[in-house]
Amino acid sequence: MIRVALDAMGGDLGPRIAFDGAVEILSRHQDVVITIYYSPNSGLVLPAPHERLSLIACSDVIDGDEEIVLSLFRRRNSTLYQSLNSLAQRSSDVVVTLGNTGAMVALARHILGVLRPKLYPALIRELYSNPLRCLVDLGANVHCPPSMLVGFAELGAAYIEALSDEEPRVGLLNVGVESSKGSAVIRETDRLLAANEWPDYFGYAEGTELFDGDKNVIVCDGMVGNAVLKASEGLLSFMMNKFKGMDEASSLFETFYQTERRHGACLVGVRGNLVKGHGRSDLSAMIGAIEYGVDIARADLYSAIEARLCS
Repeated sequence: MIRVALDAMGGDLGPRIAFDGAVEILSRHQDVVITIYYSPNSGLVLPAPHERLSLIACSDVIDGDEEIVLSLFRRRNSTLYQSLNSLAQRSSDVVVTLGNTGAMVALARHILGVLRPKLYPALIRELYSNPLRCLVDLGANVHCPPSMLVGFAELGAAYIEALSDEEPRVGLLNVGVESSKGSAVIRETDRLLAANEWPDYFGYAEGTELFDGDKNVIVCDGMVGNAVLKASEGLLSFMMNKFKGMDEASSLFETFYQTERRHGACLVGVRGNLVKGHGRSDLSAMIGAIEYGVDIARADLYSAIEARLCS
């Protein structure tokens, strides 16, 4: 059985989409069990009893706009803390949350631990899945020295190896491909990656290479990655709305949206499988995020990355 711990309280649309998403996932997968961590103060009608669905009431909820302060680590009865703790106690195989990204990263590092010292956890997003291509980091880290960016390349390469038959081909996102381009941090990262035996490094990548080209791991700091991701999502939504009513074009964009995009990002570099969905996720995105969690749990992604990077 794949055991999913679902933090129901993080999304902008409230816990109902988590409840409904869990019920839908259980109807699709007979080998999945789900535990939902929720606040009884939400006032919602709970889902009907199901033999593979458990509900755990928590007295605390970490809001999306809360700052990362020391008191966060003492809030052990929050839905996010409890779901992550289930992963640490090995009573679940994956955690899925739509909640506060900063709190999730901080608590994951605190509760689960990191794979190795000085390897900073990063958020990976699949830009599309066939062939697999990913962007790392998406916002778990903002101020990134060269050593941290090299770690992102290793995490992204290990992710590609664990979830596909592709060989990782790393590119470093930059404002151009010429050797003189980029900040001092980017140029030093380029030098370090070129000197490493693994993963294979293919030099700078421009923004046009995010969705096309030979590189399948695109590395950047979290500020850039988050901006790139949201700009791309915004453009796709704009195009879908612009062509609404034009059957062929609208169908093409909707198909791309449904089949090529993973819903959510994966936090790698901690000792456990963790999916972070977008705070604005609707029901279909919630279902997609849980599906993503089930997929990485089946692949035992965390163990595969640990074996590759820490052996």
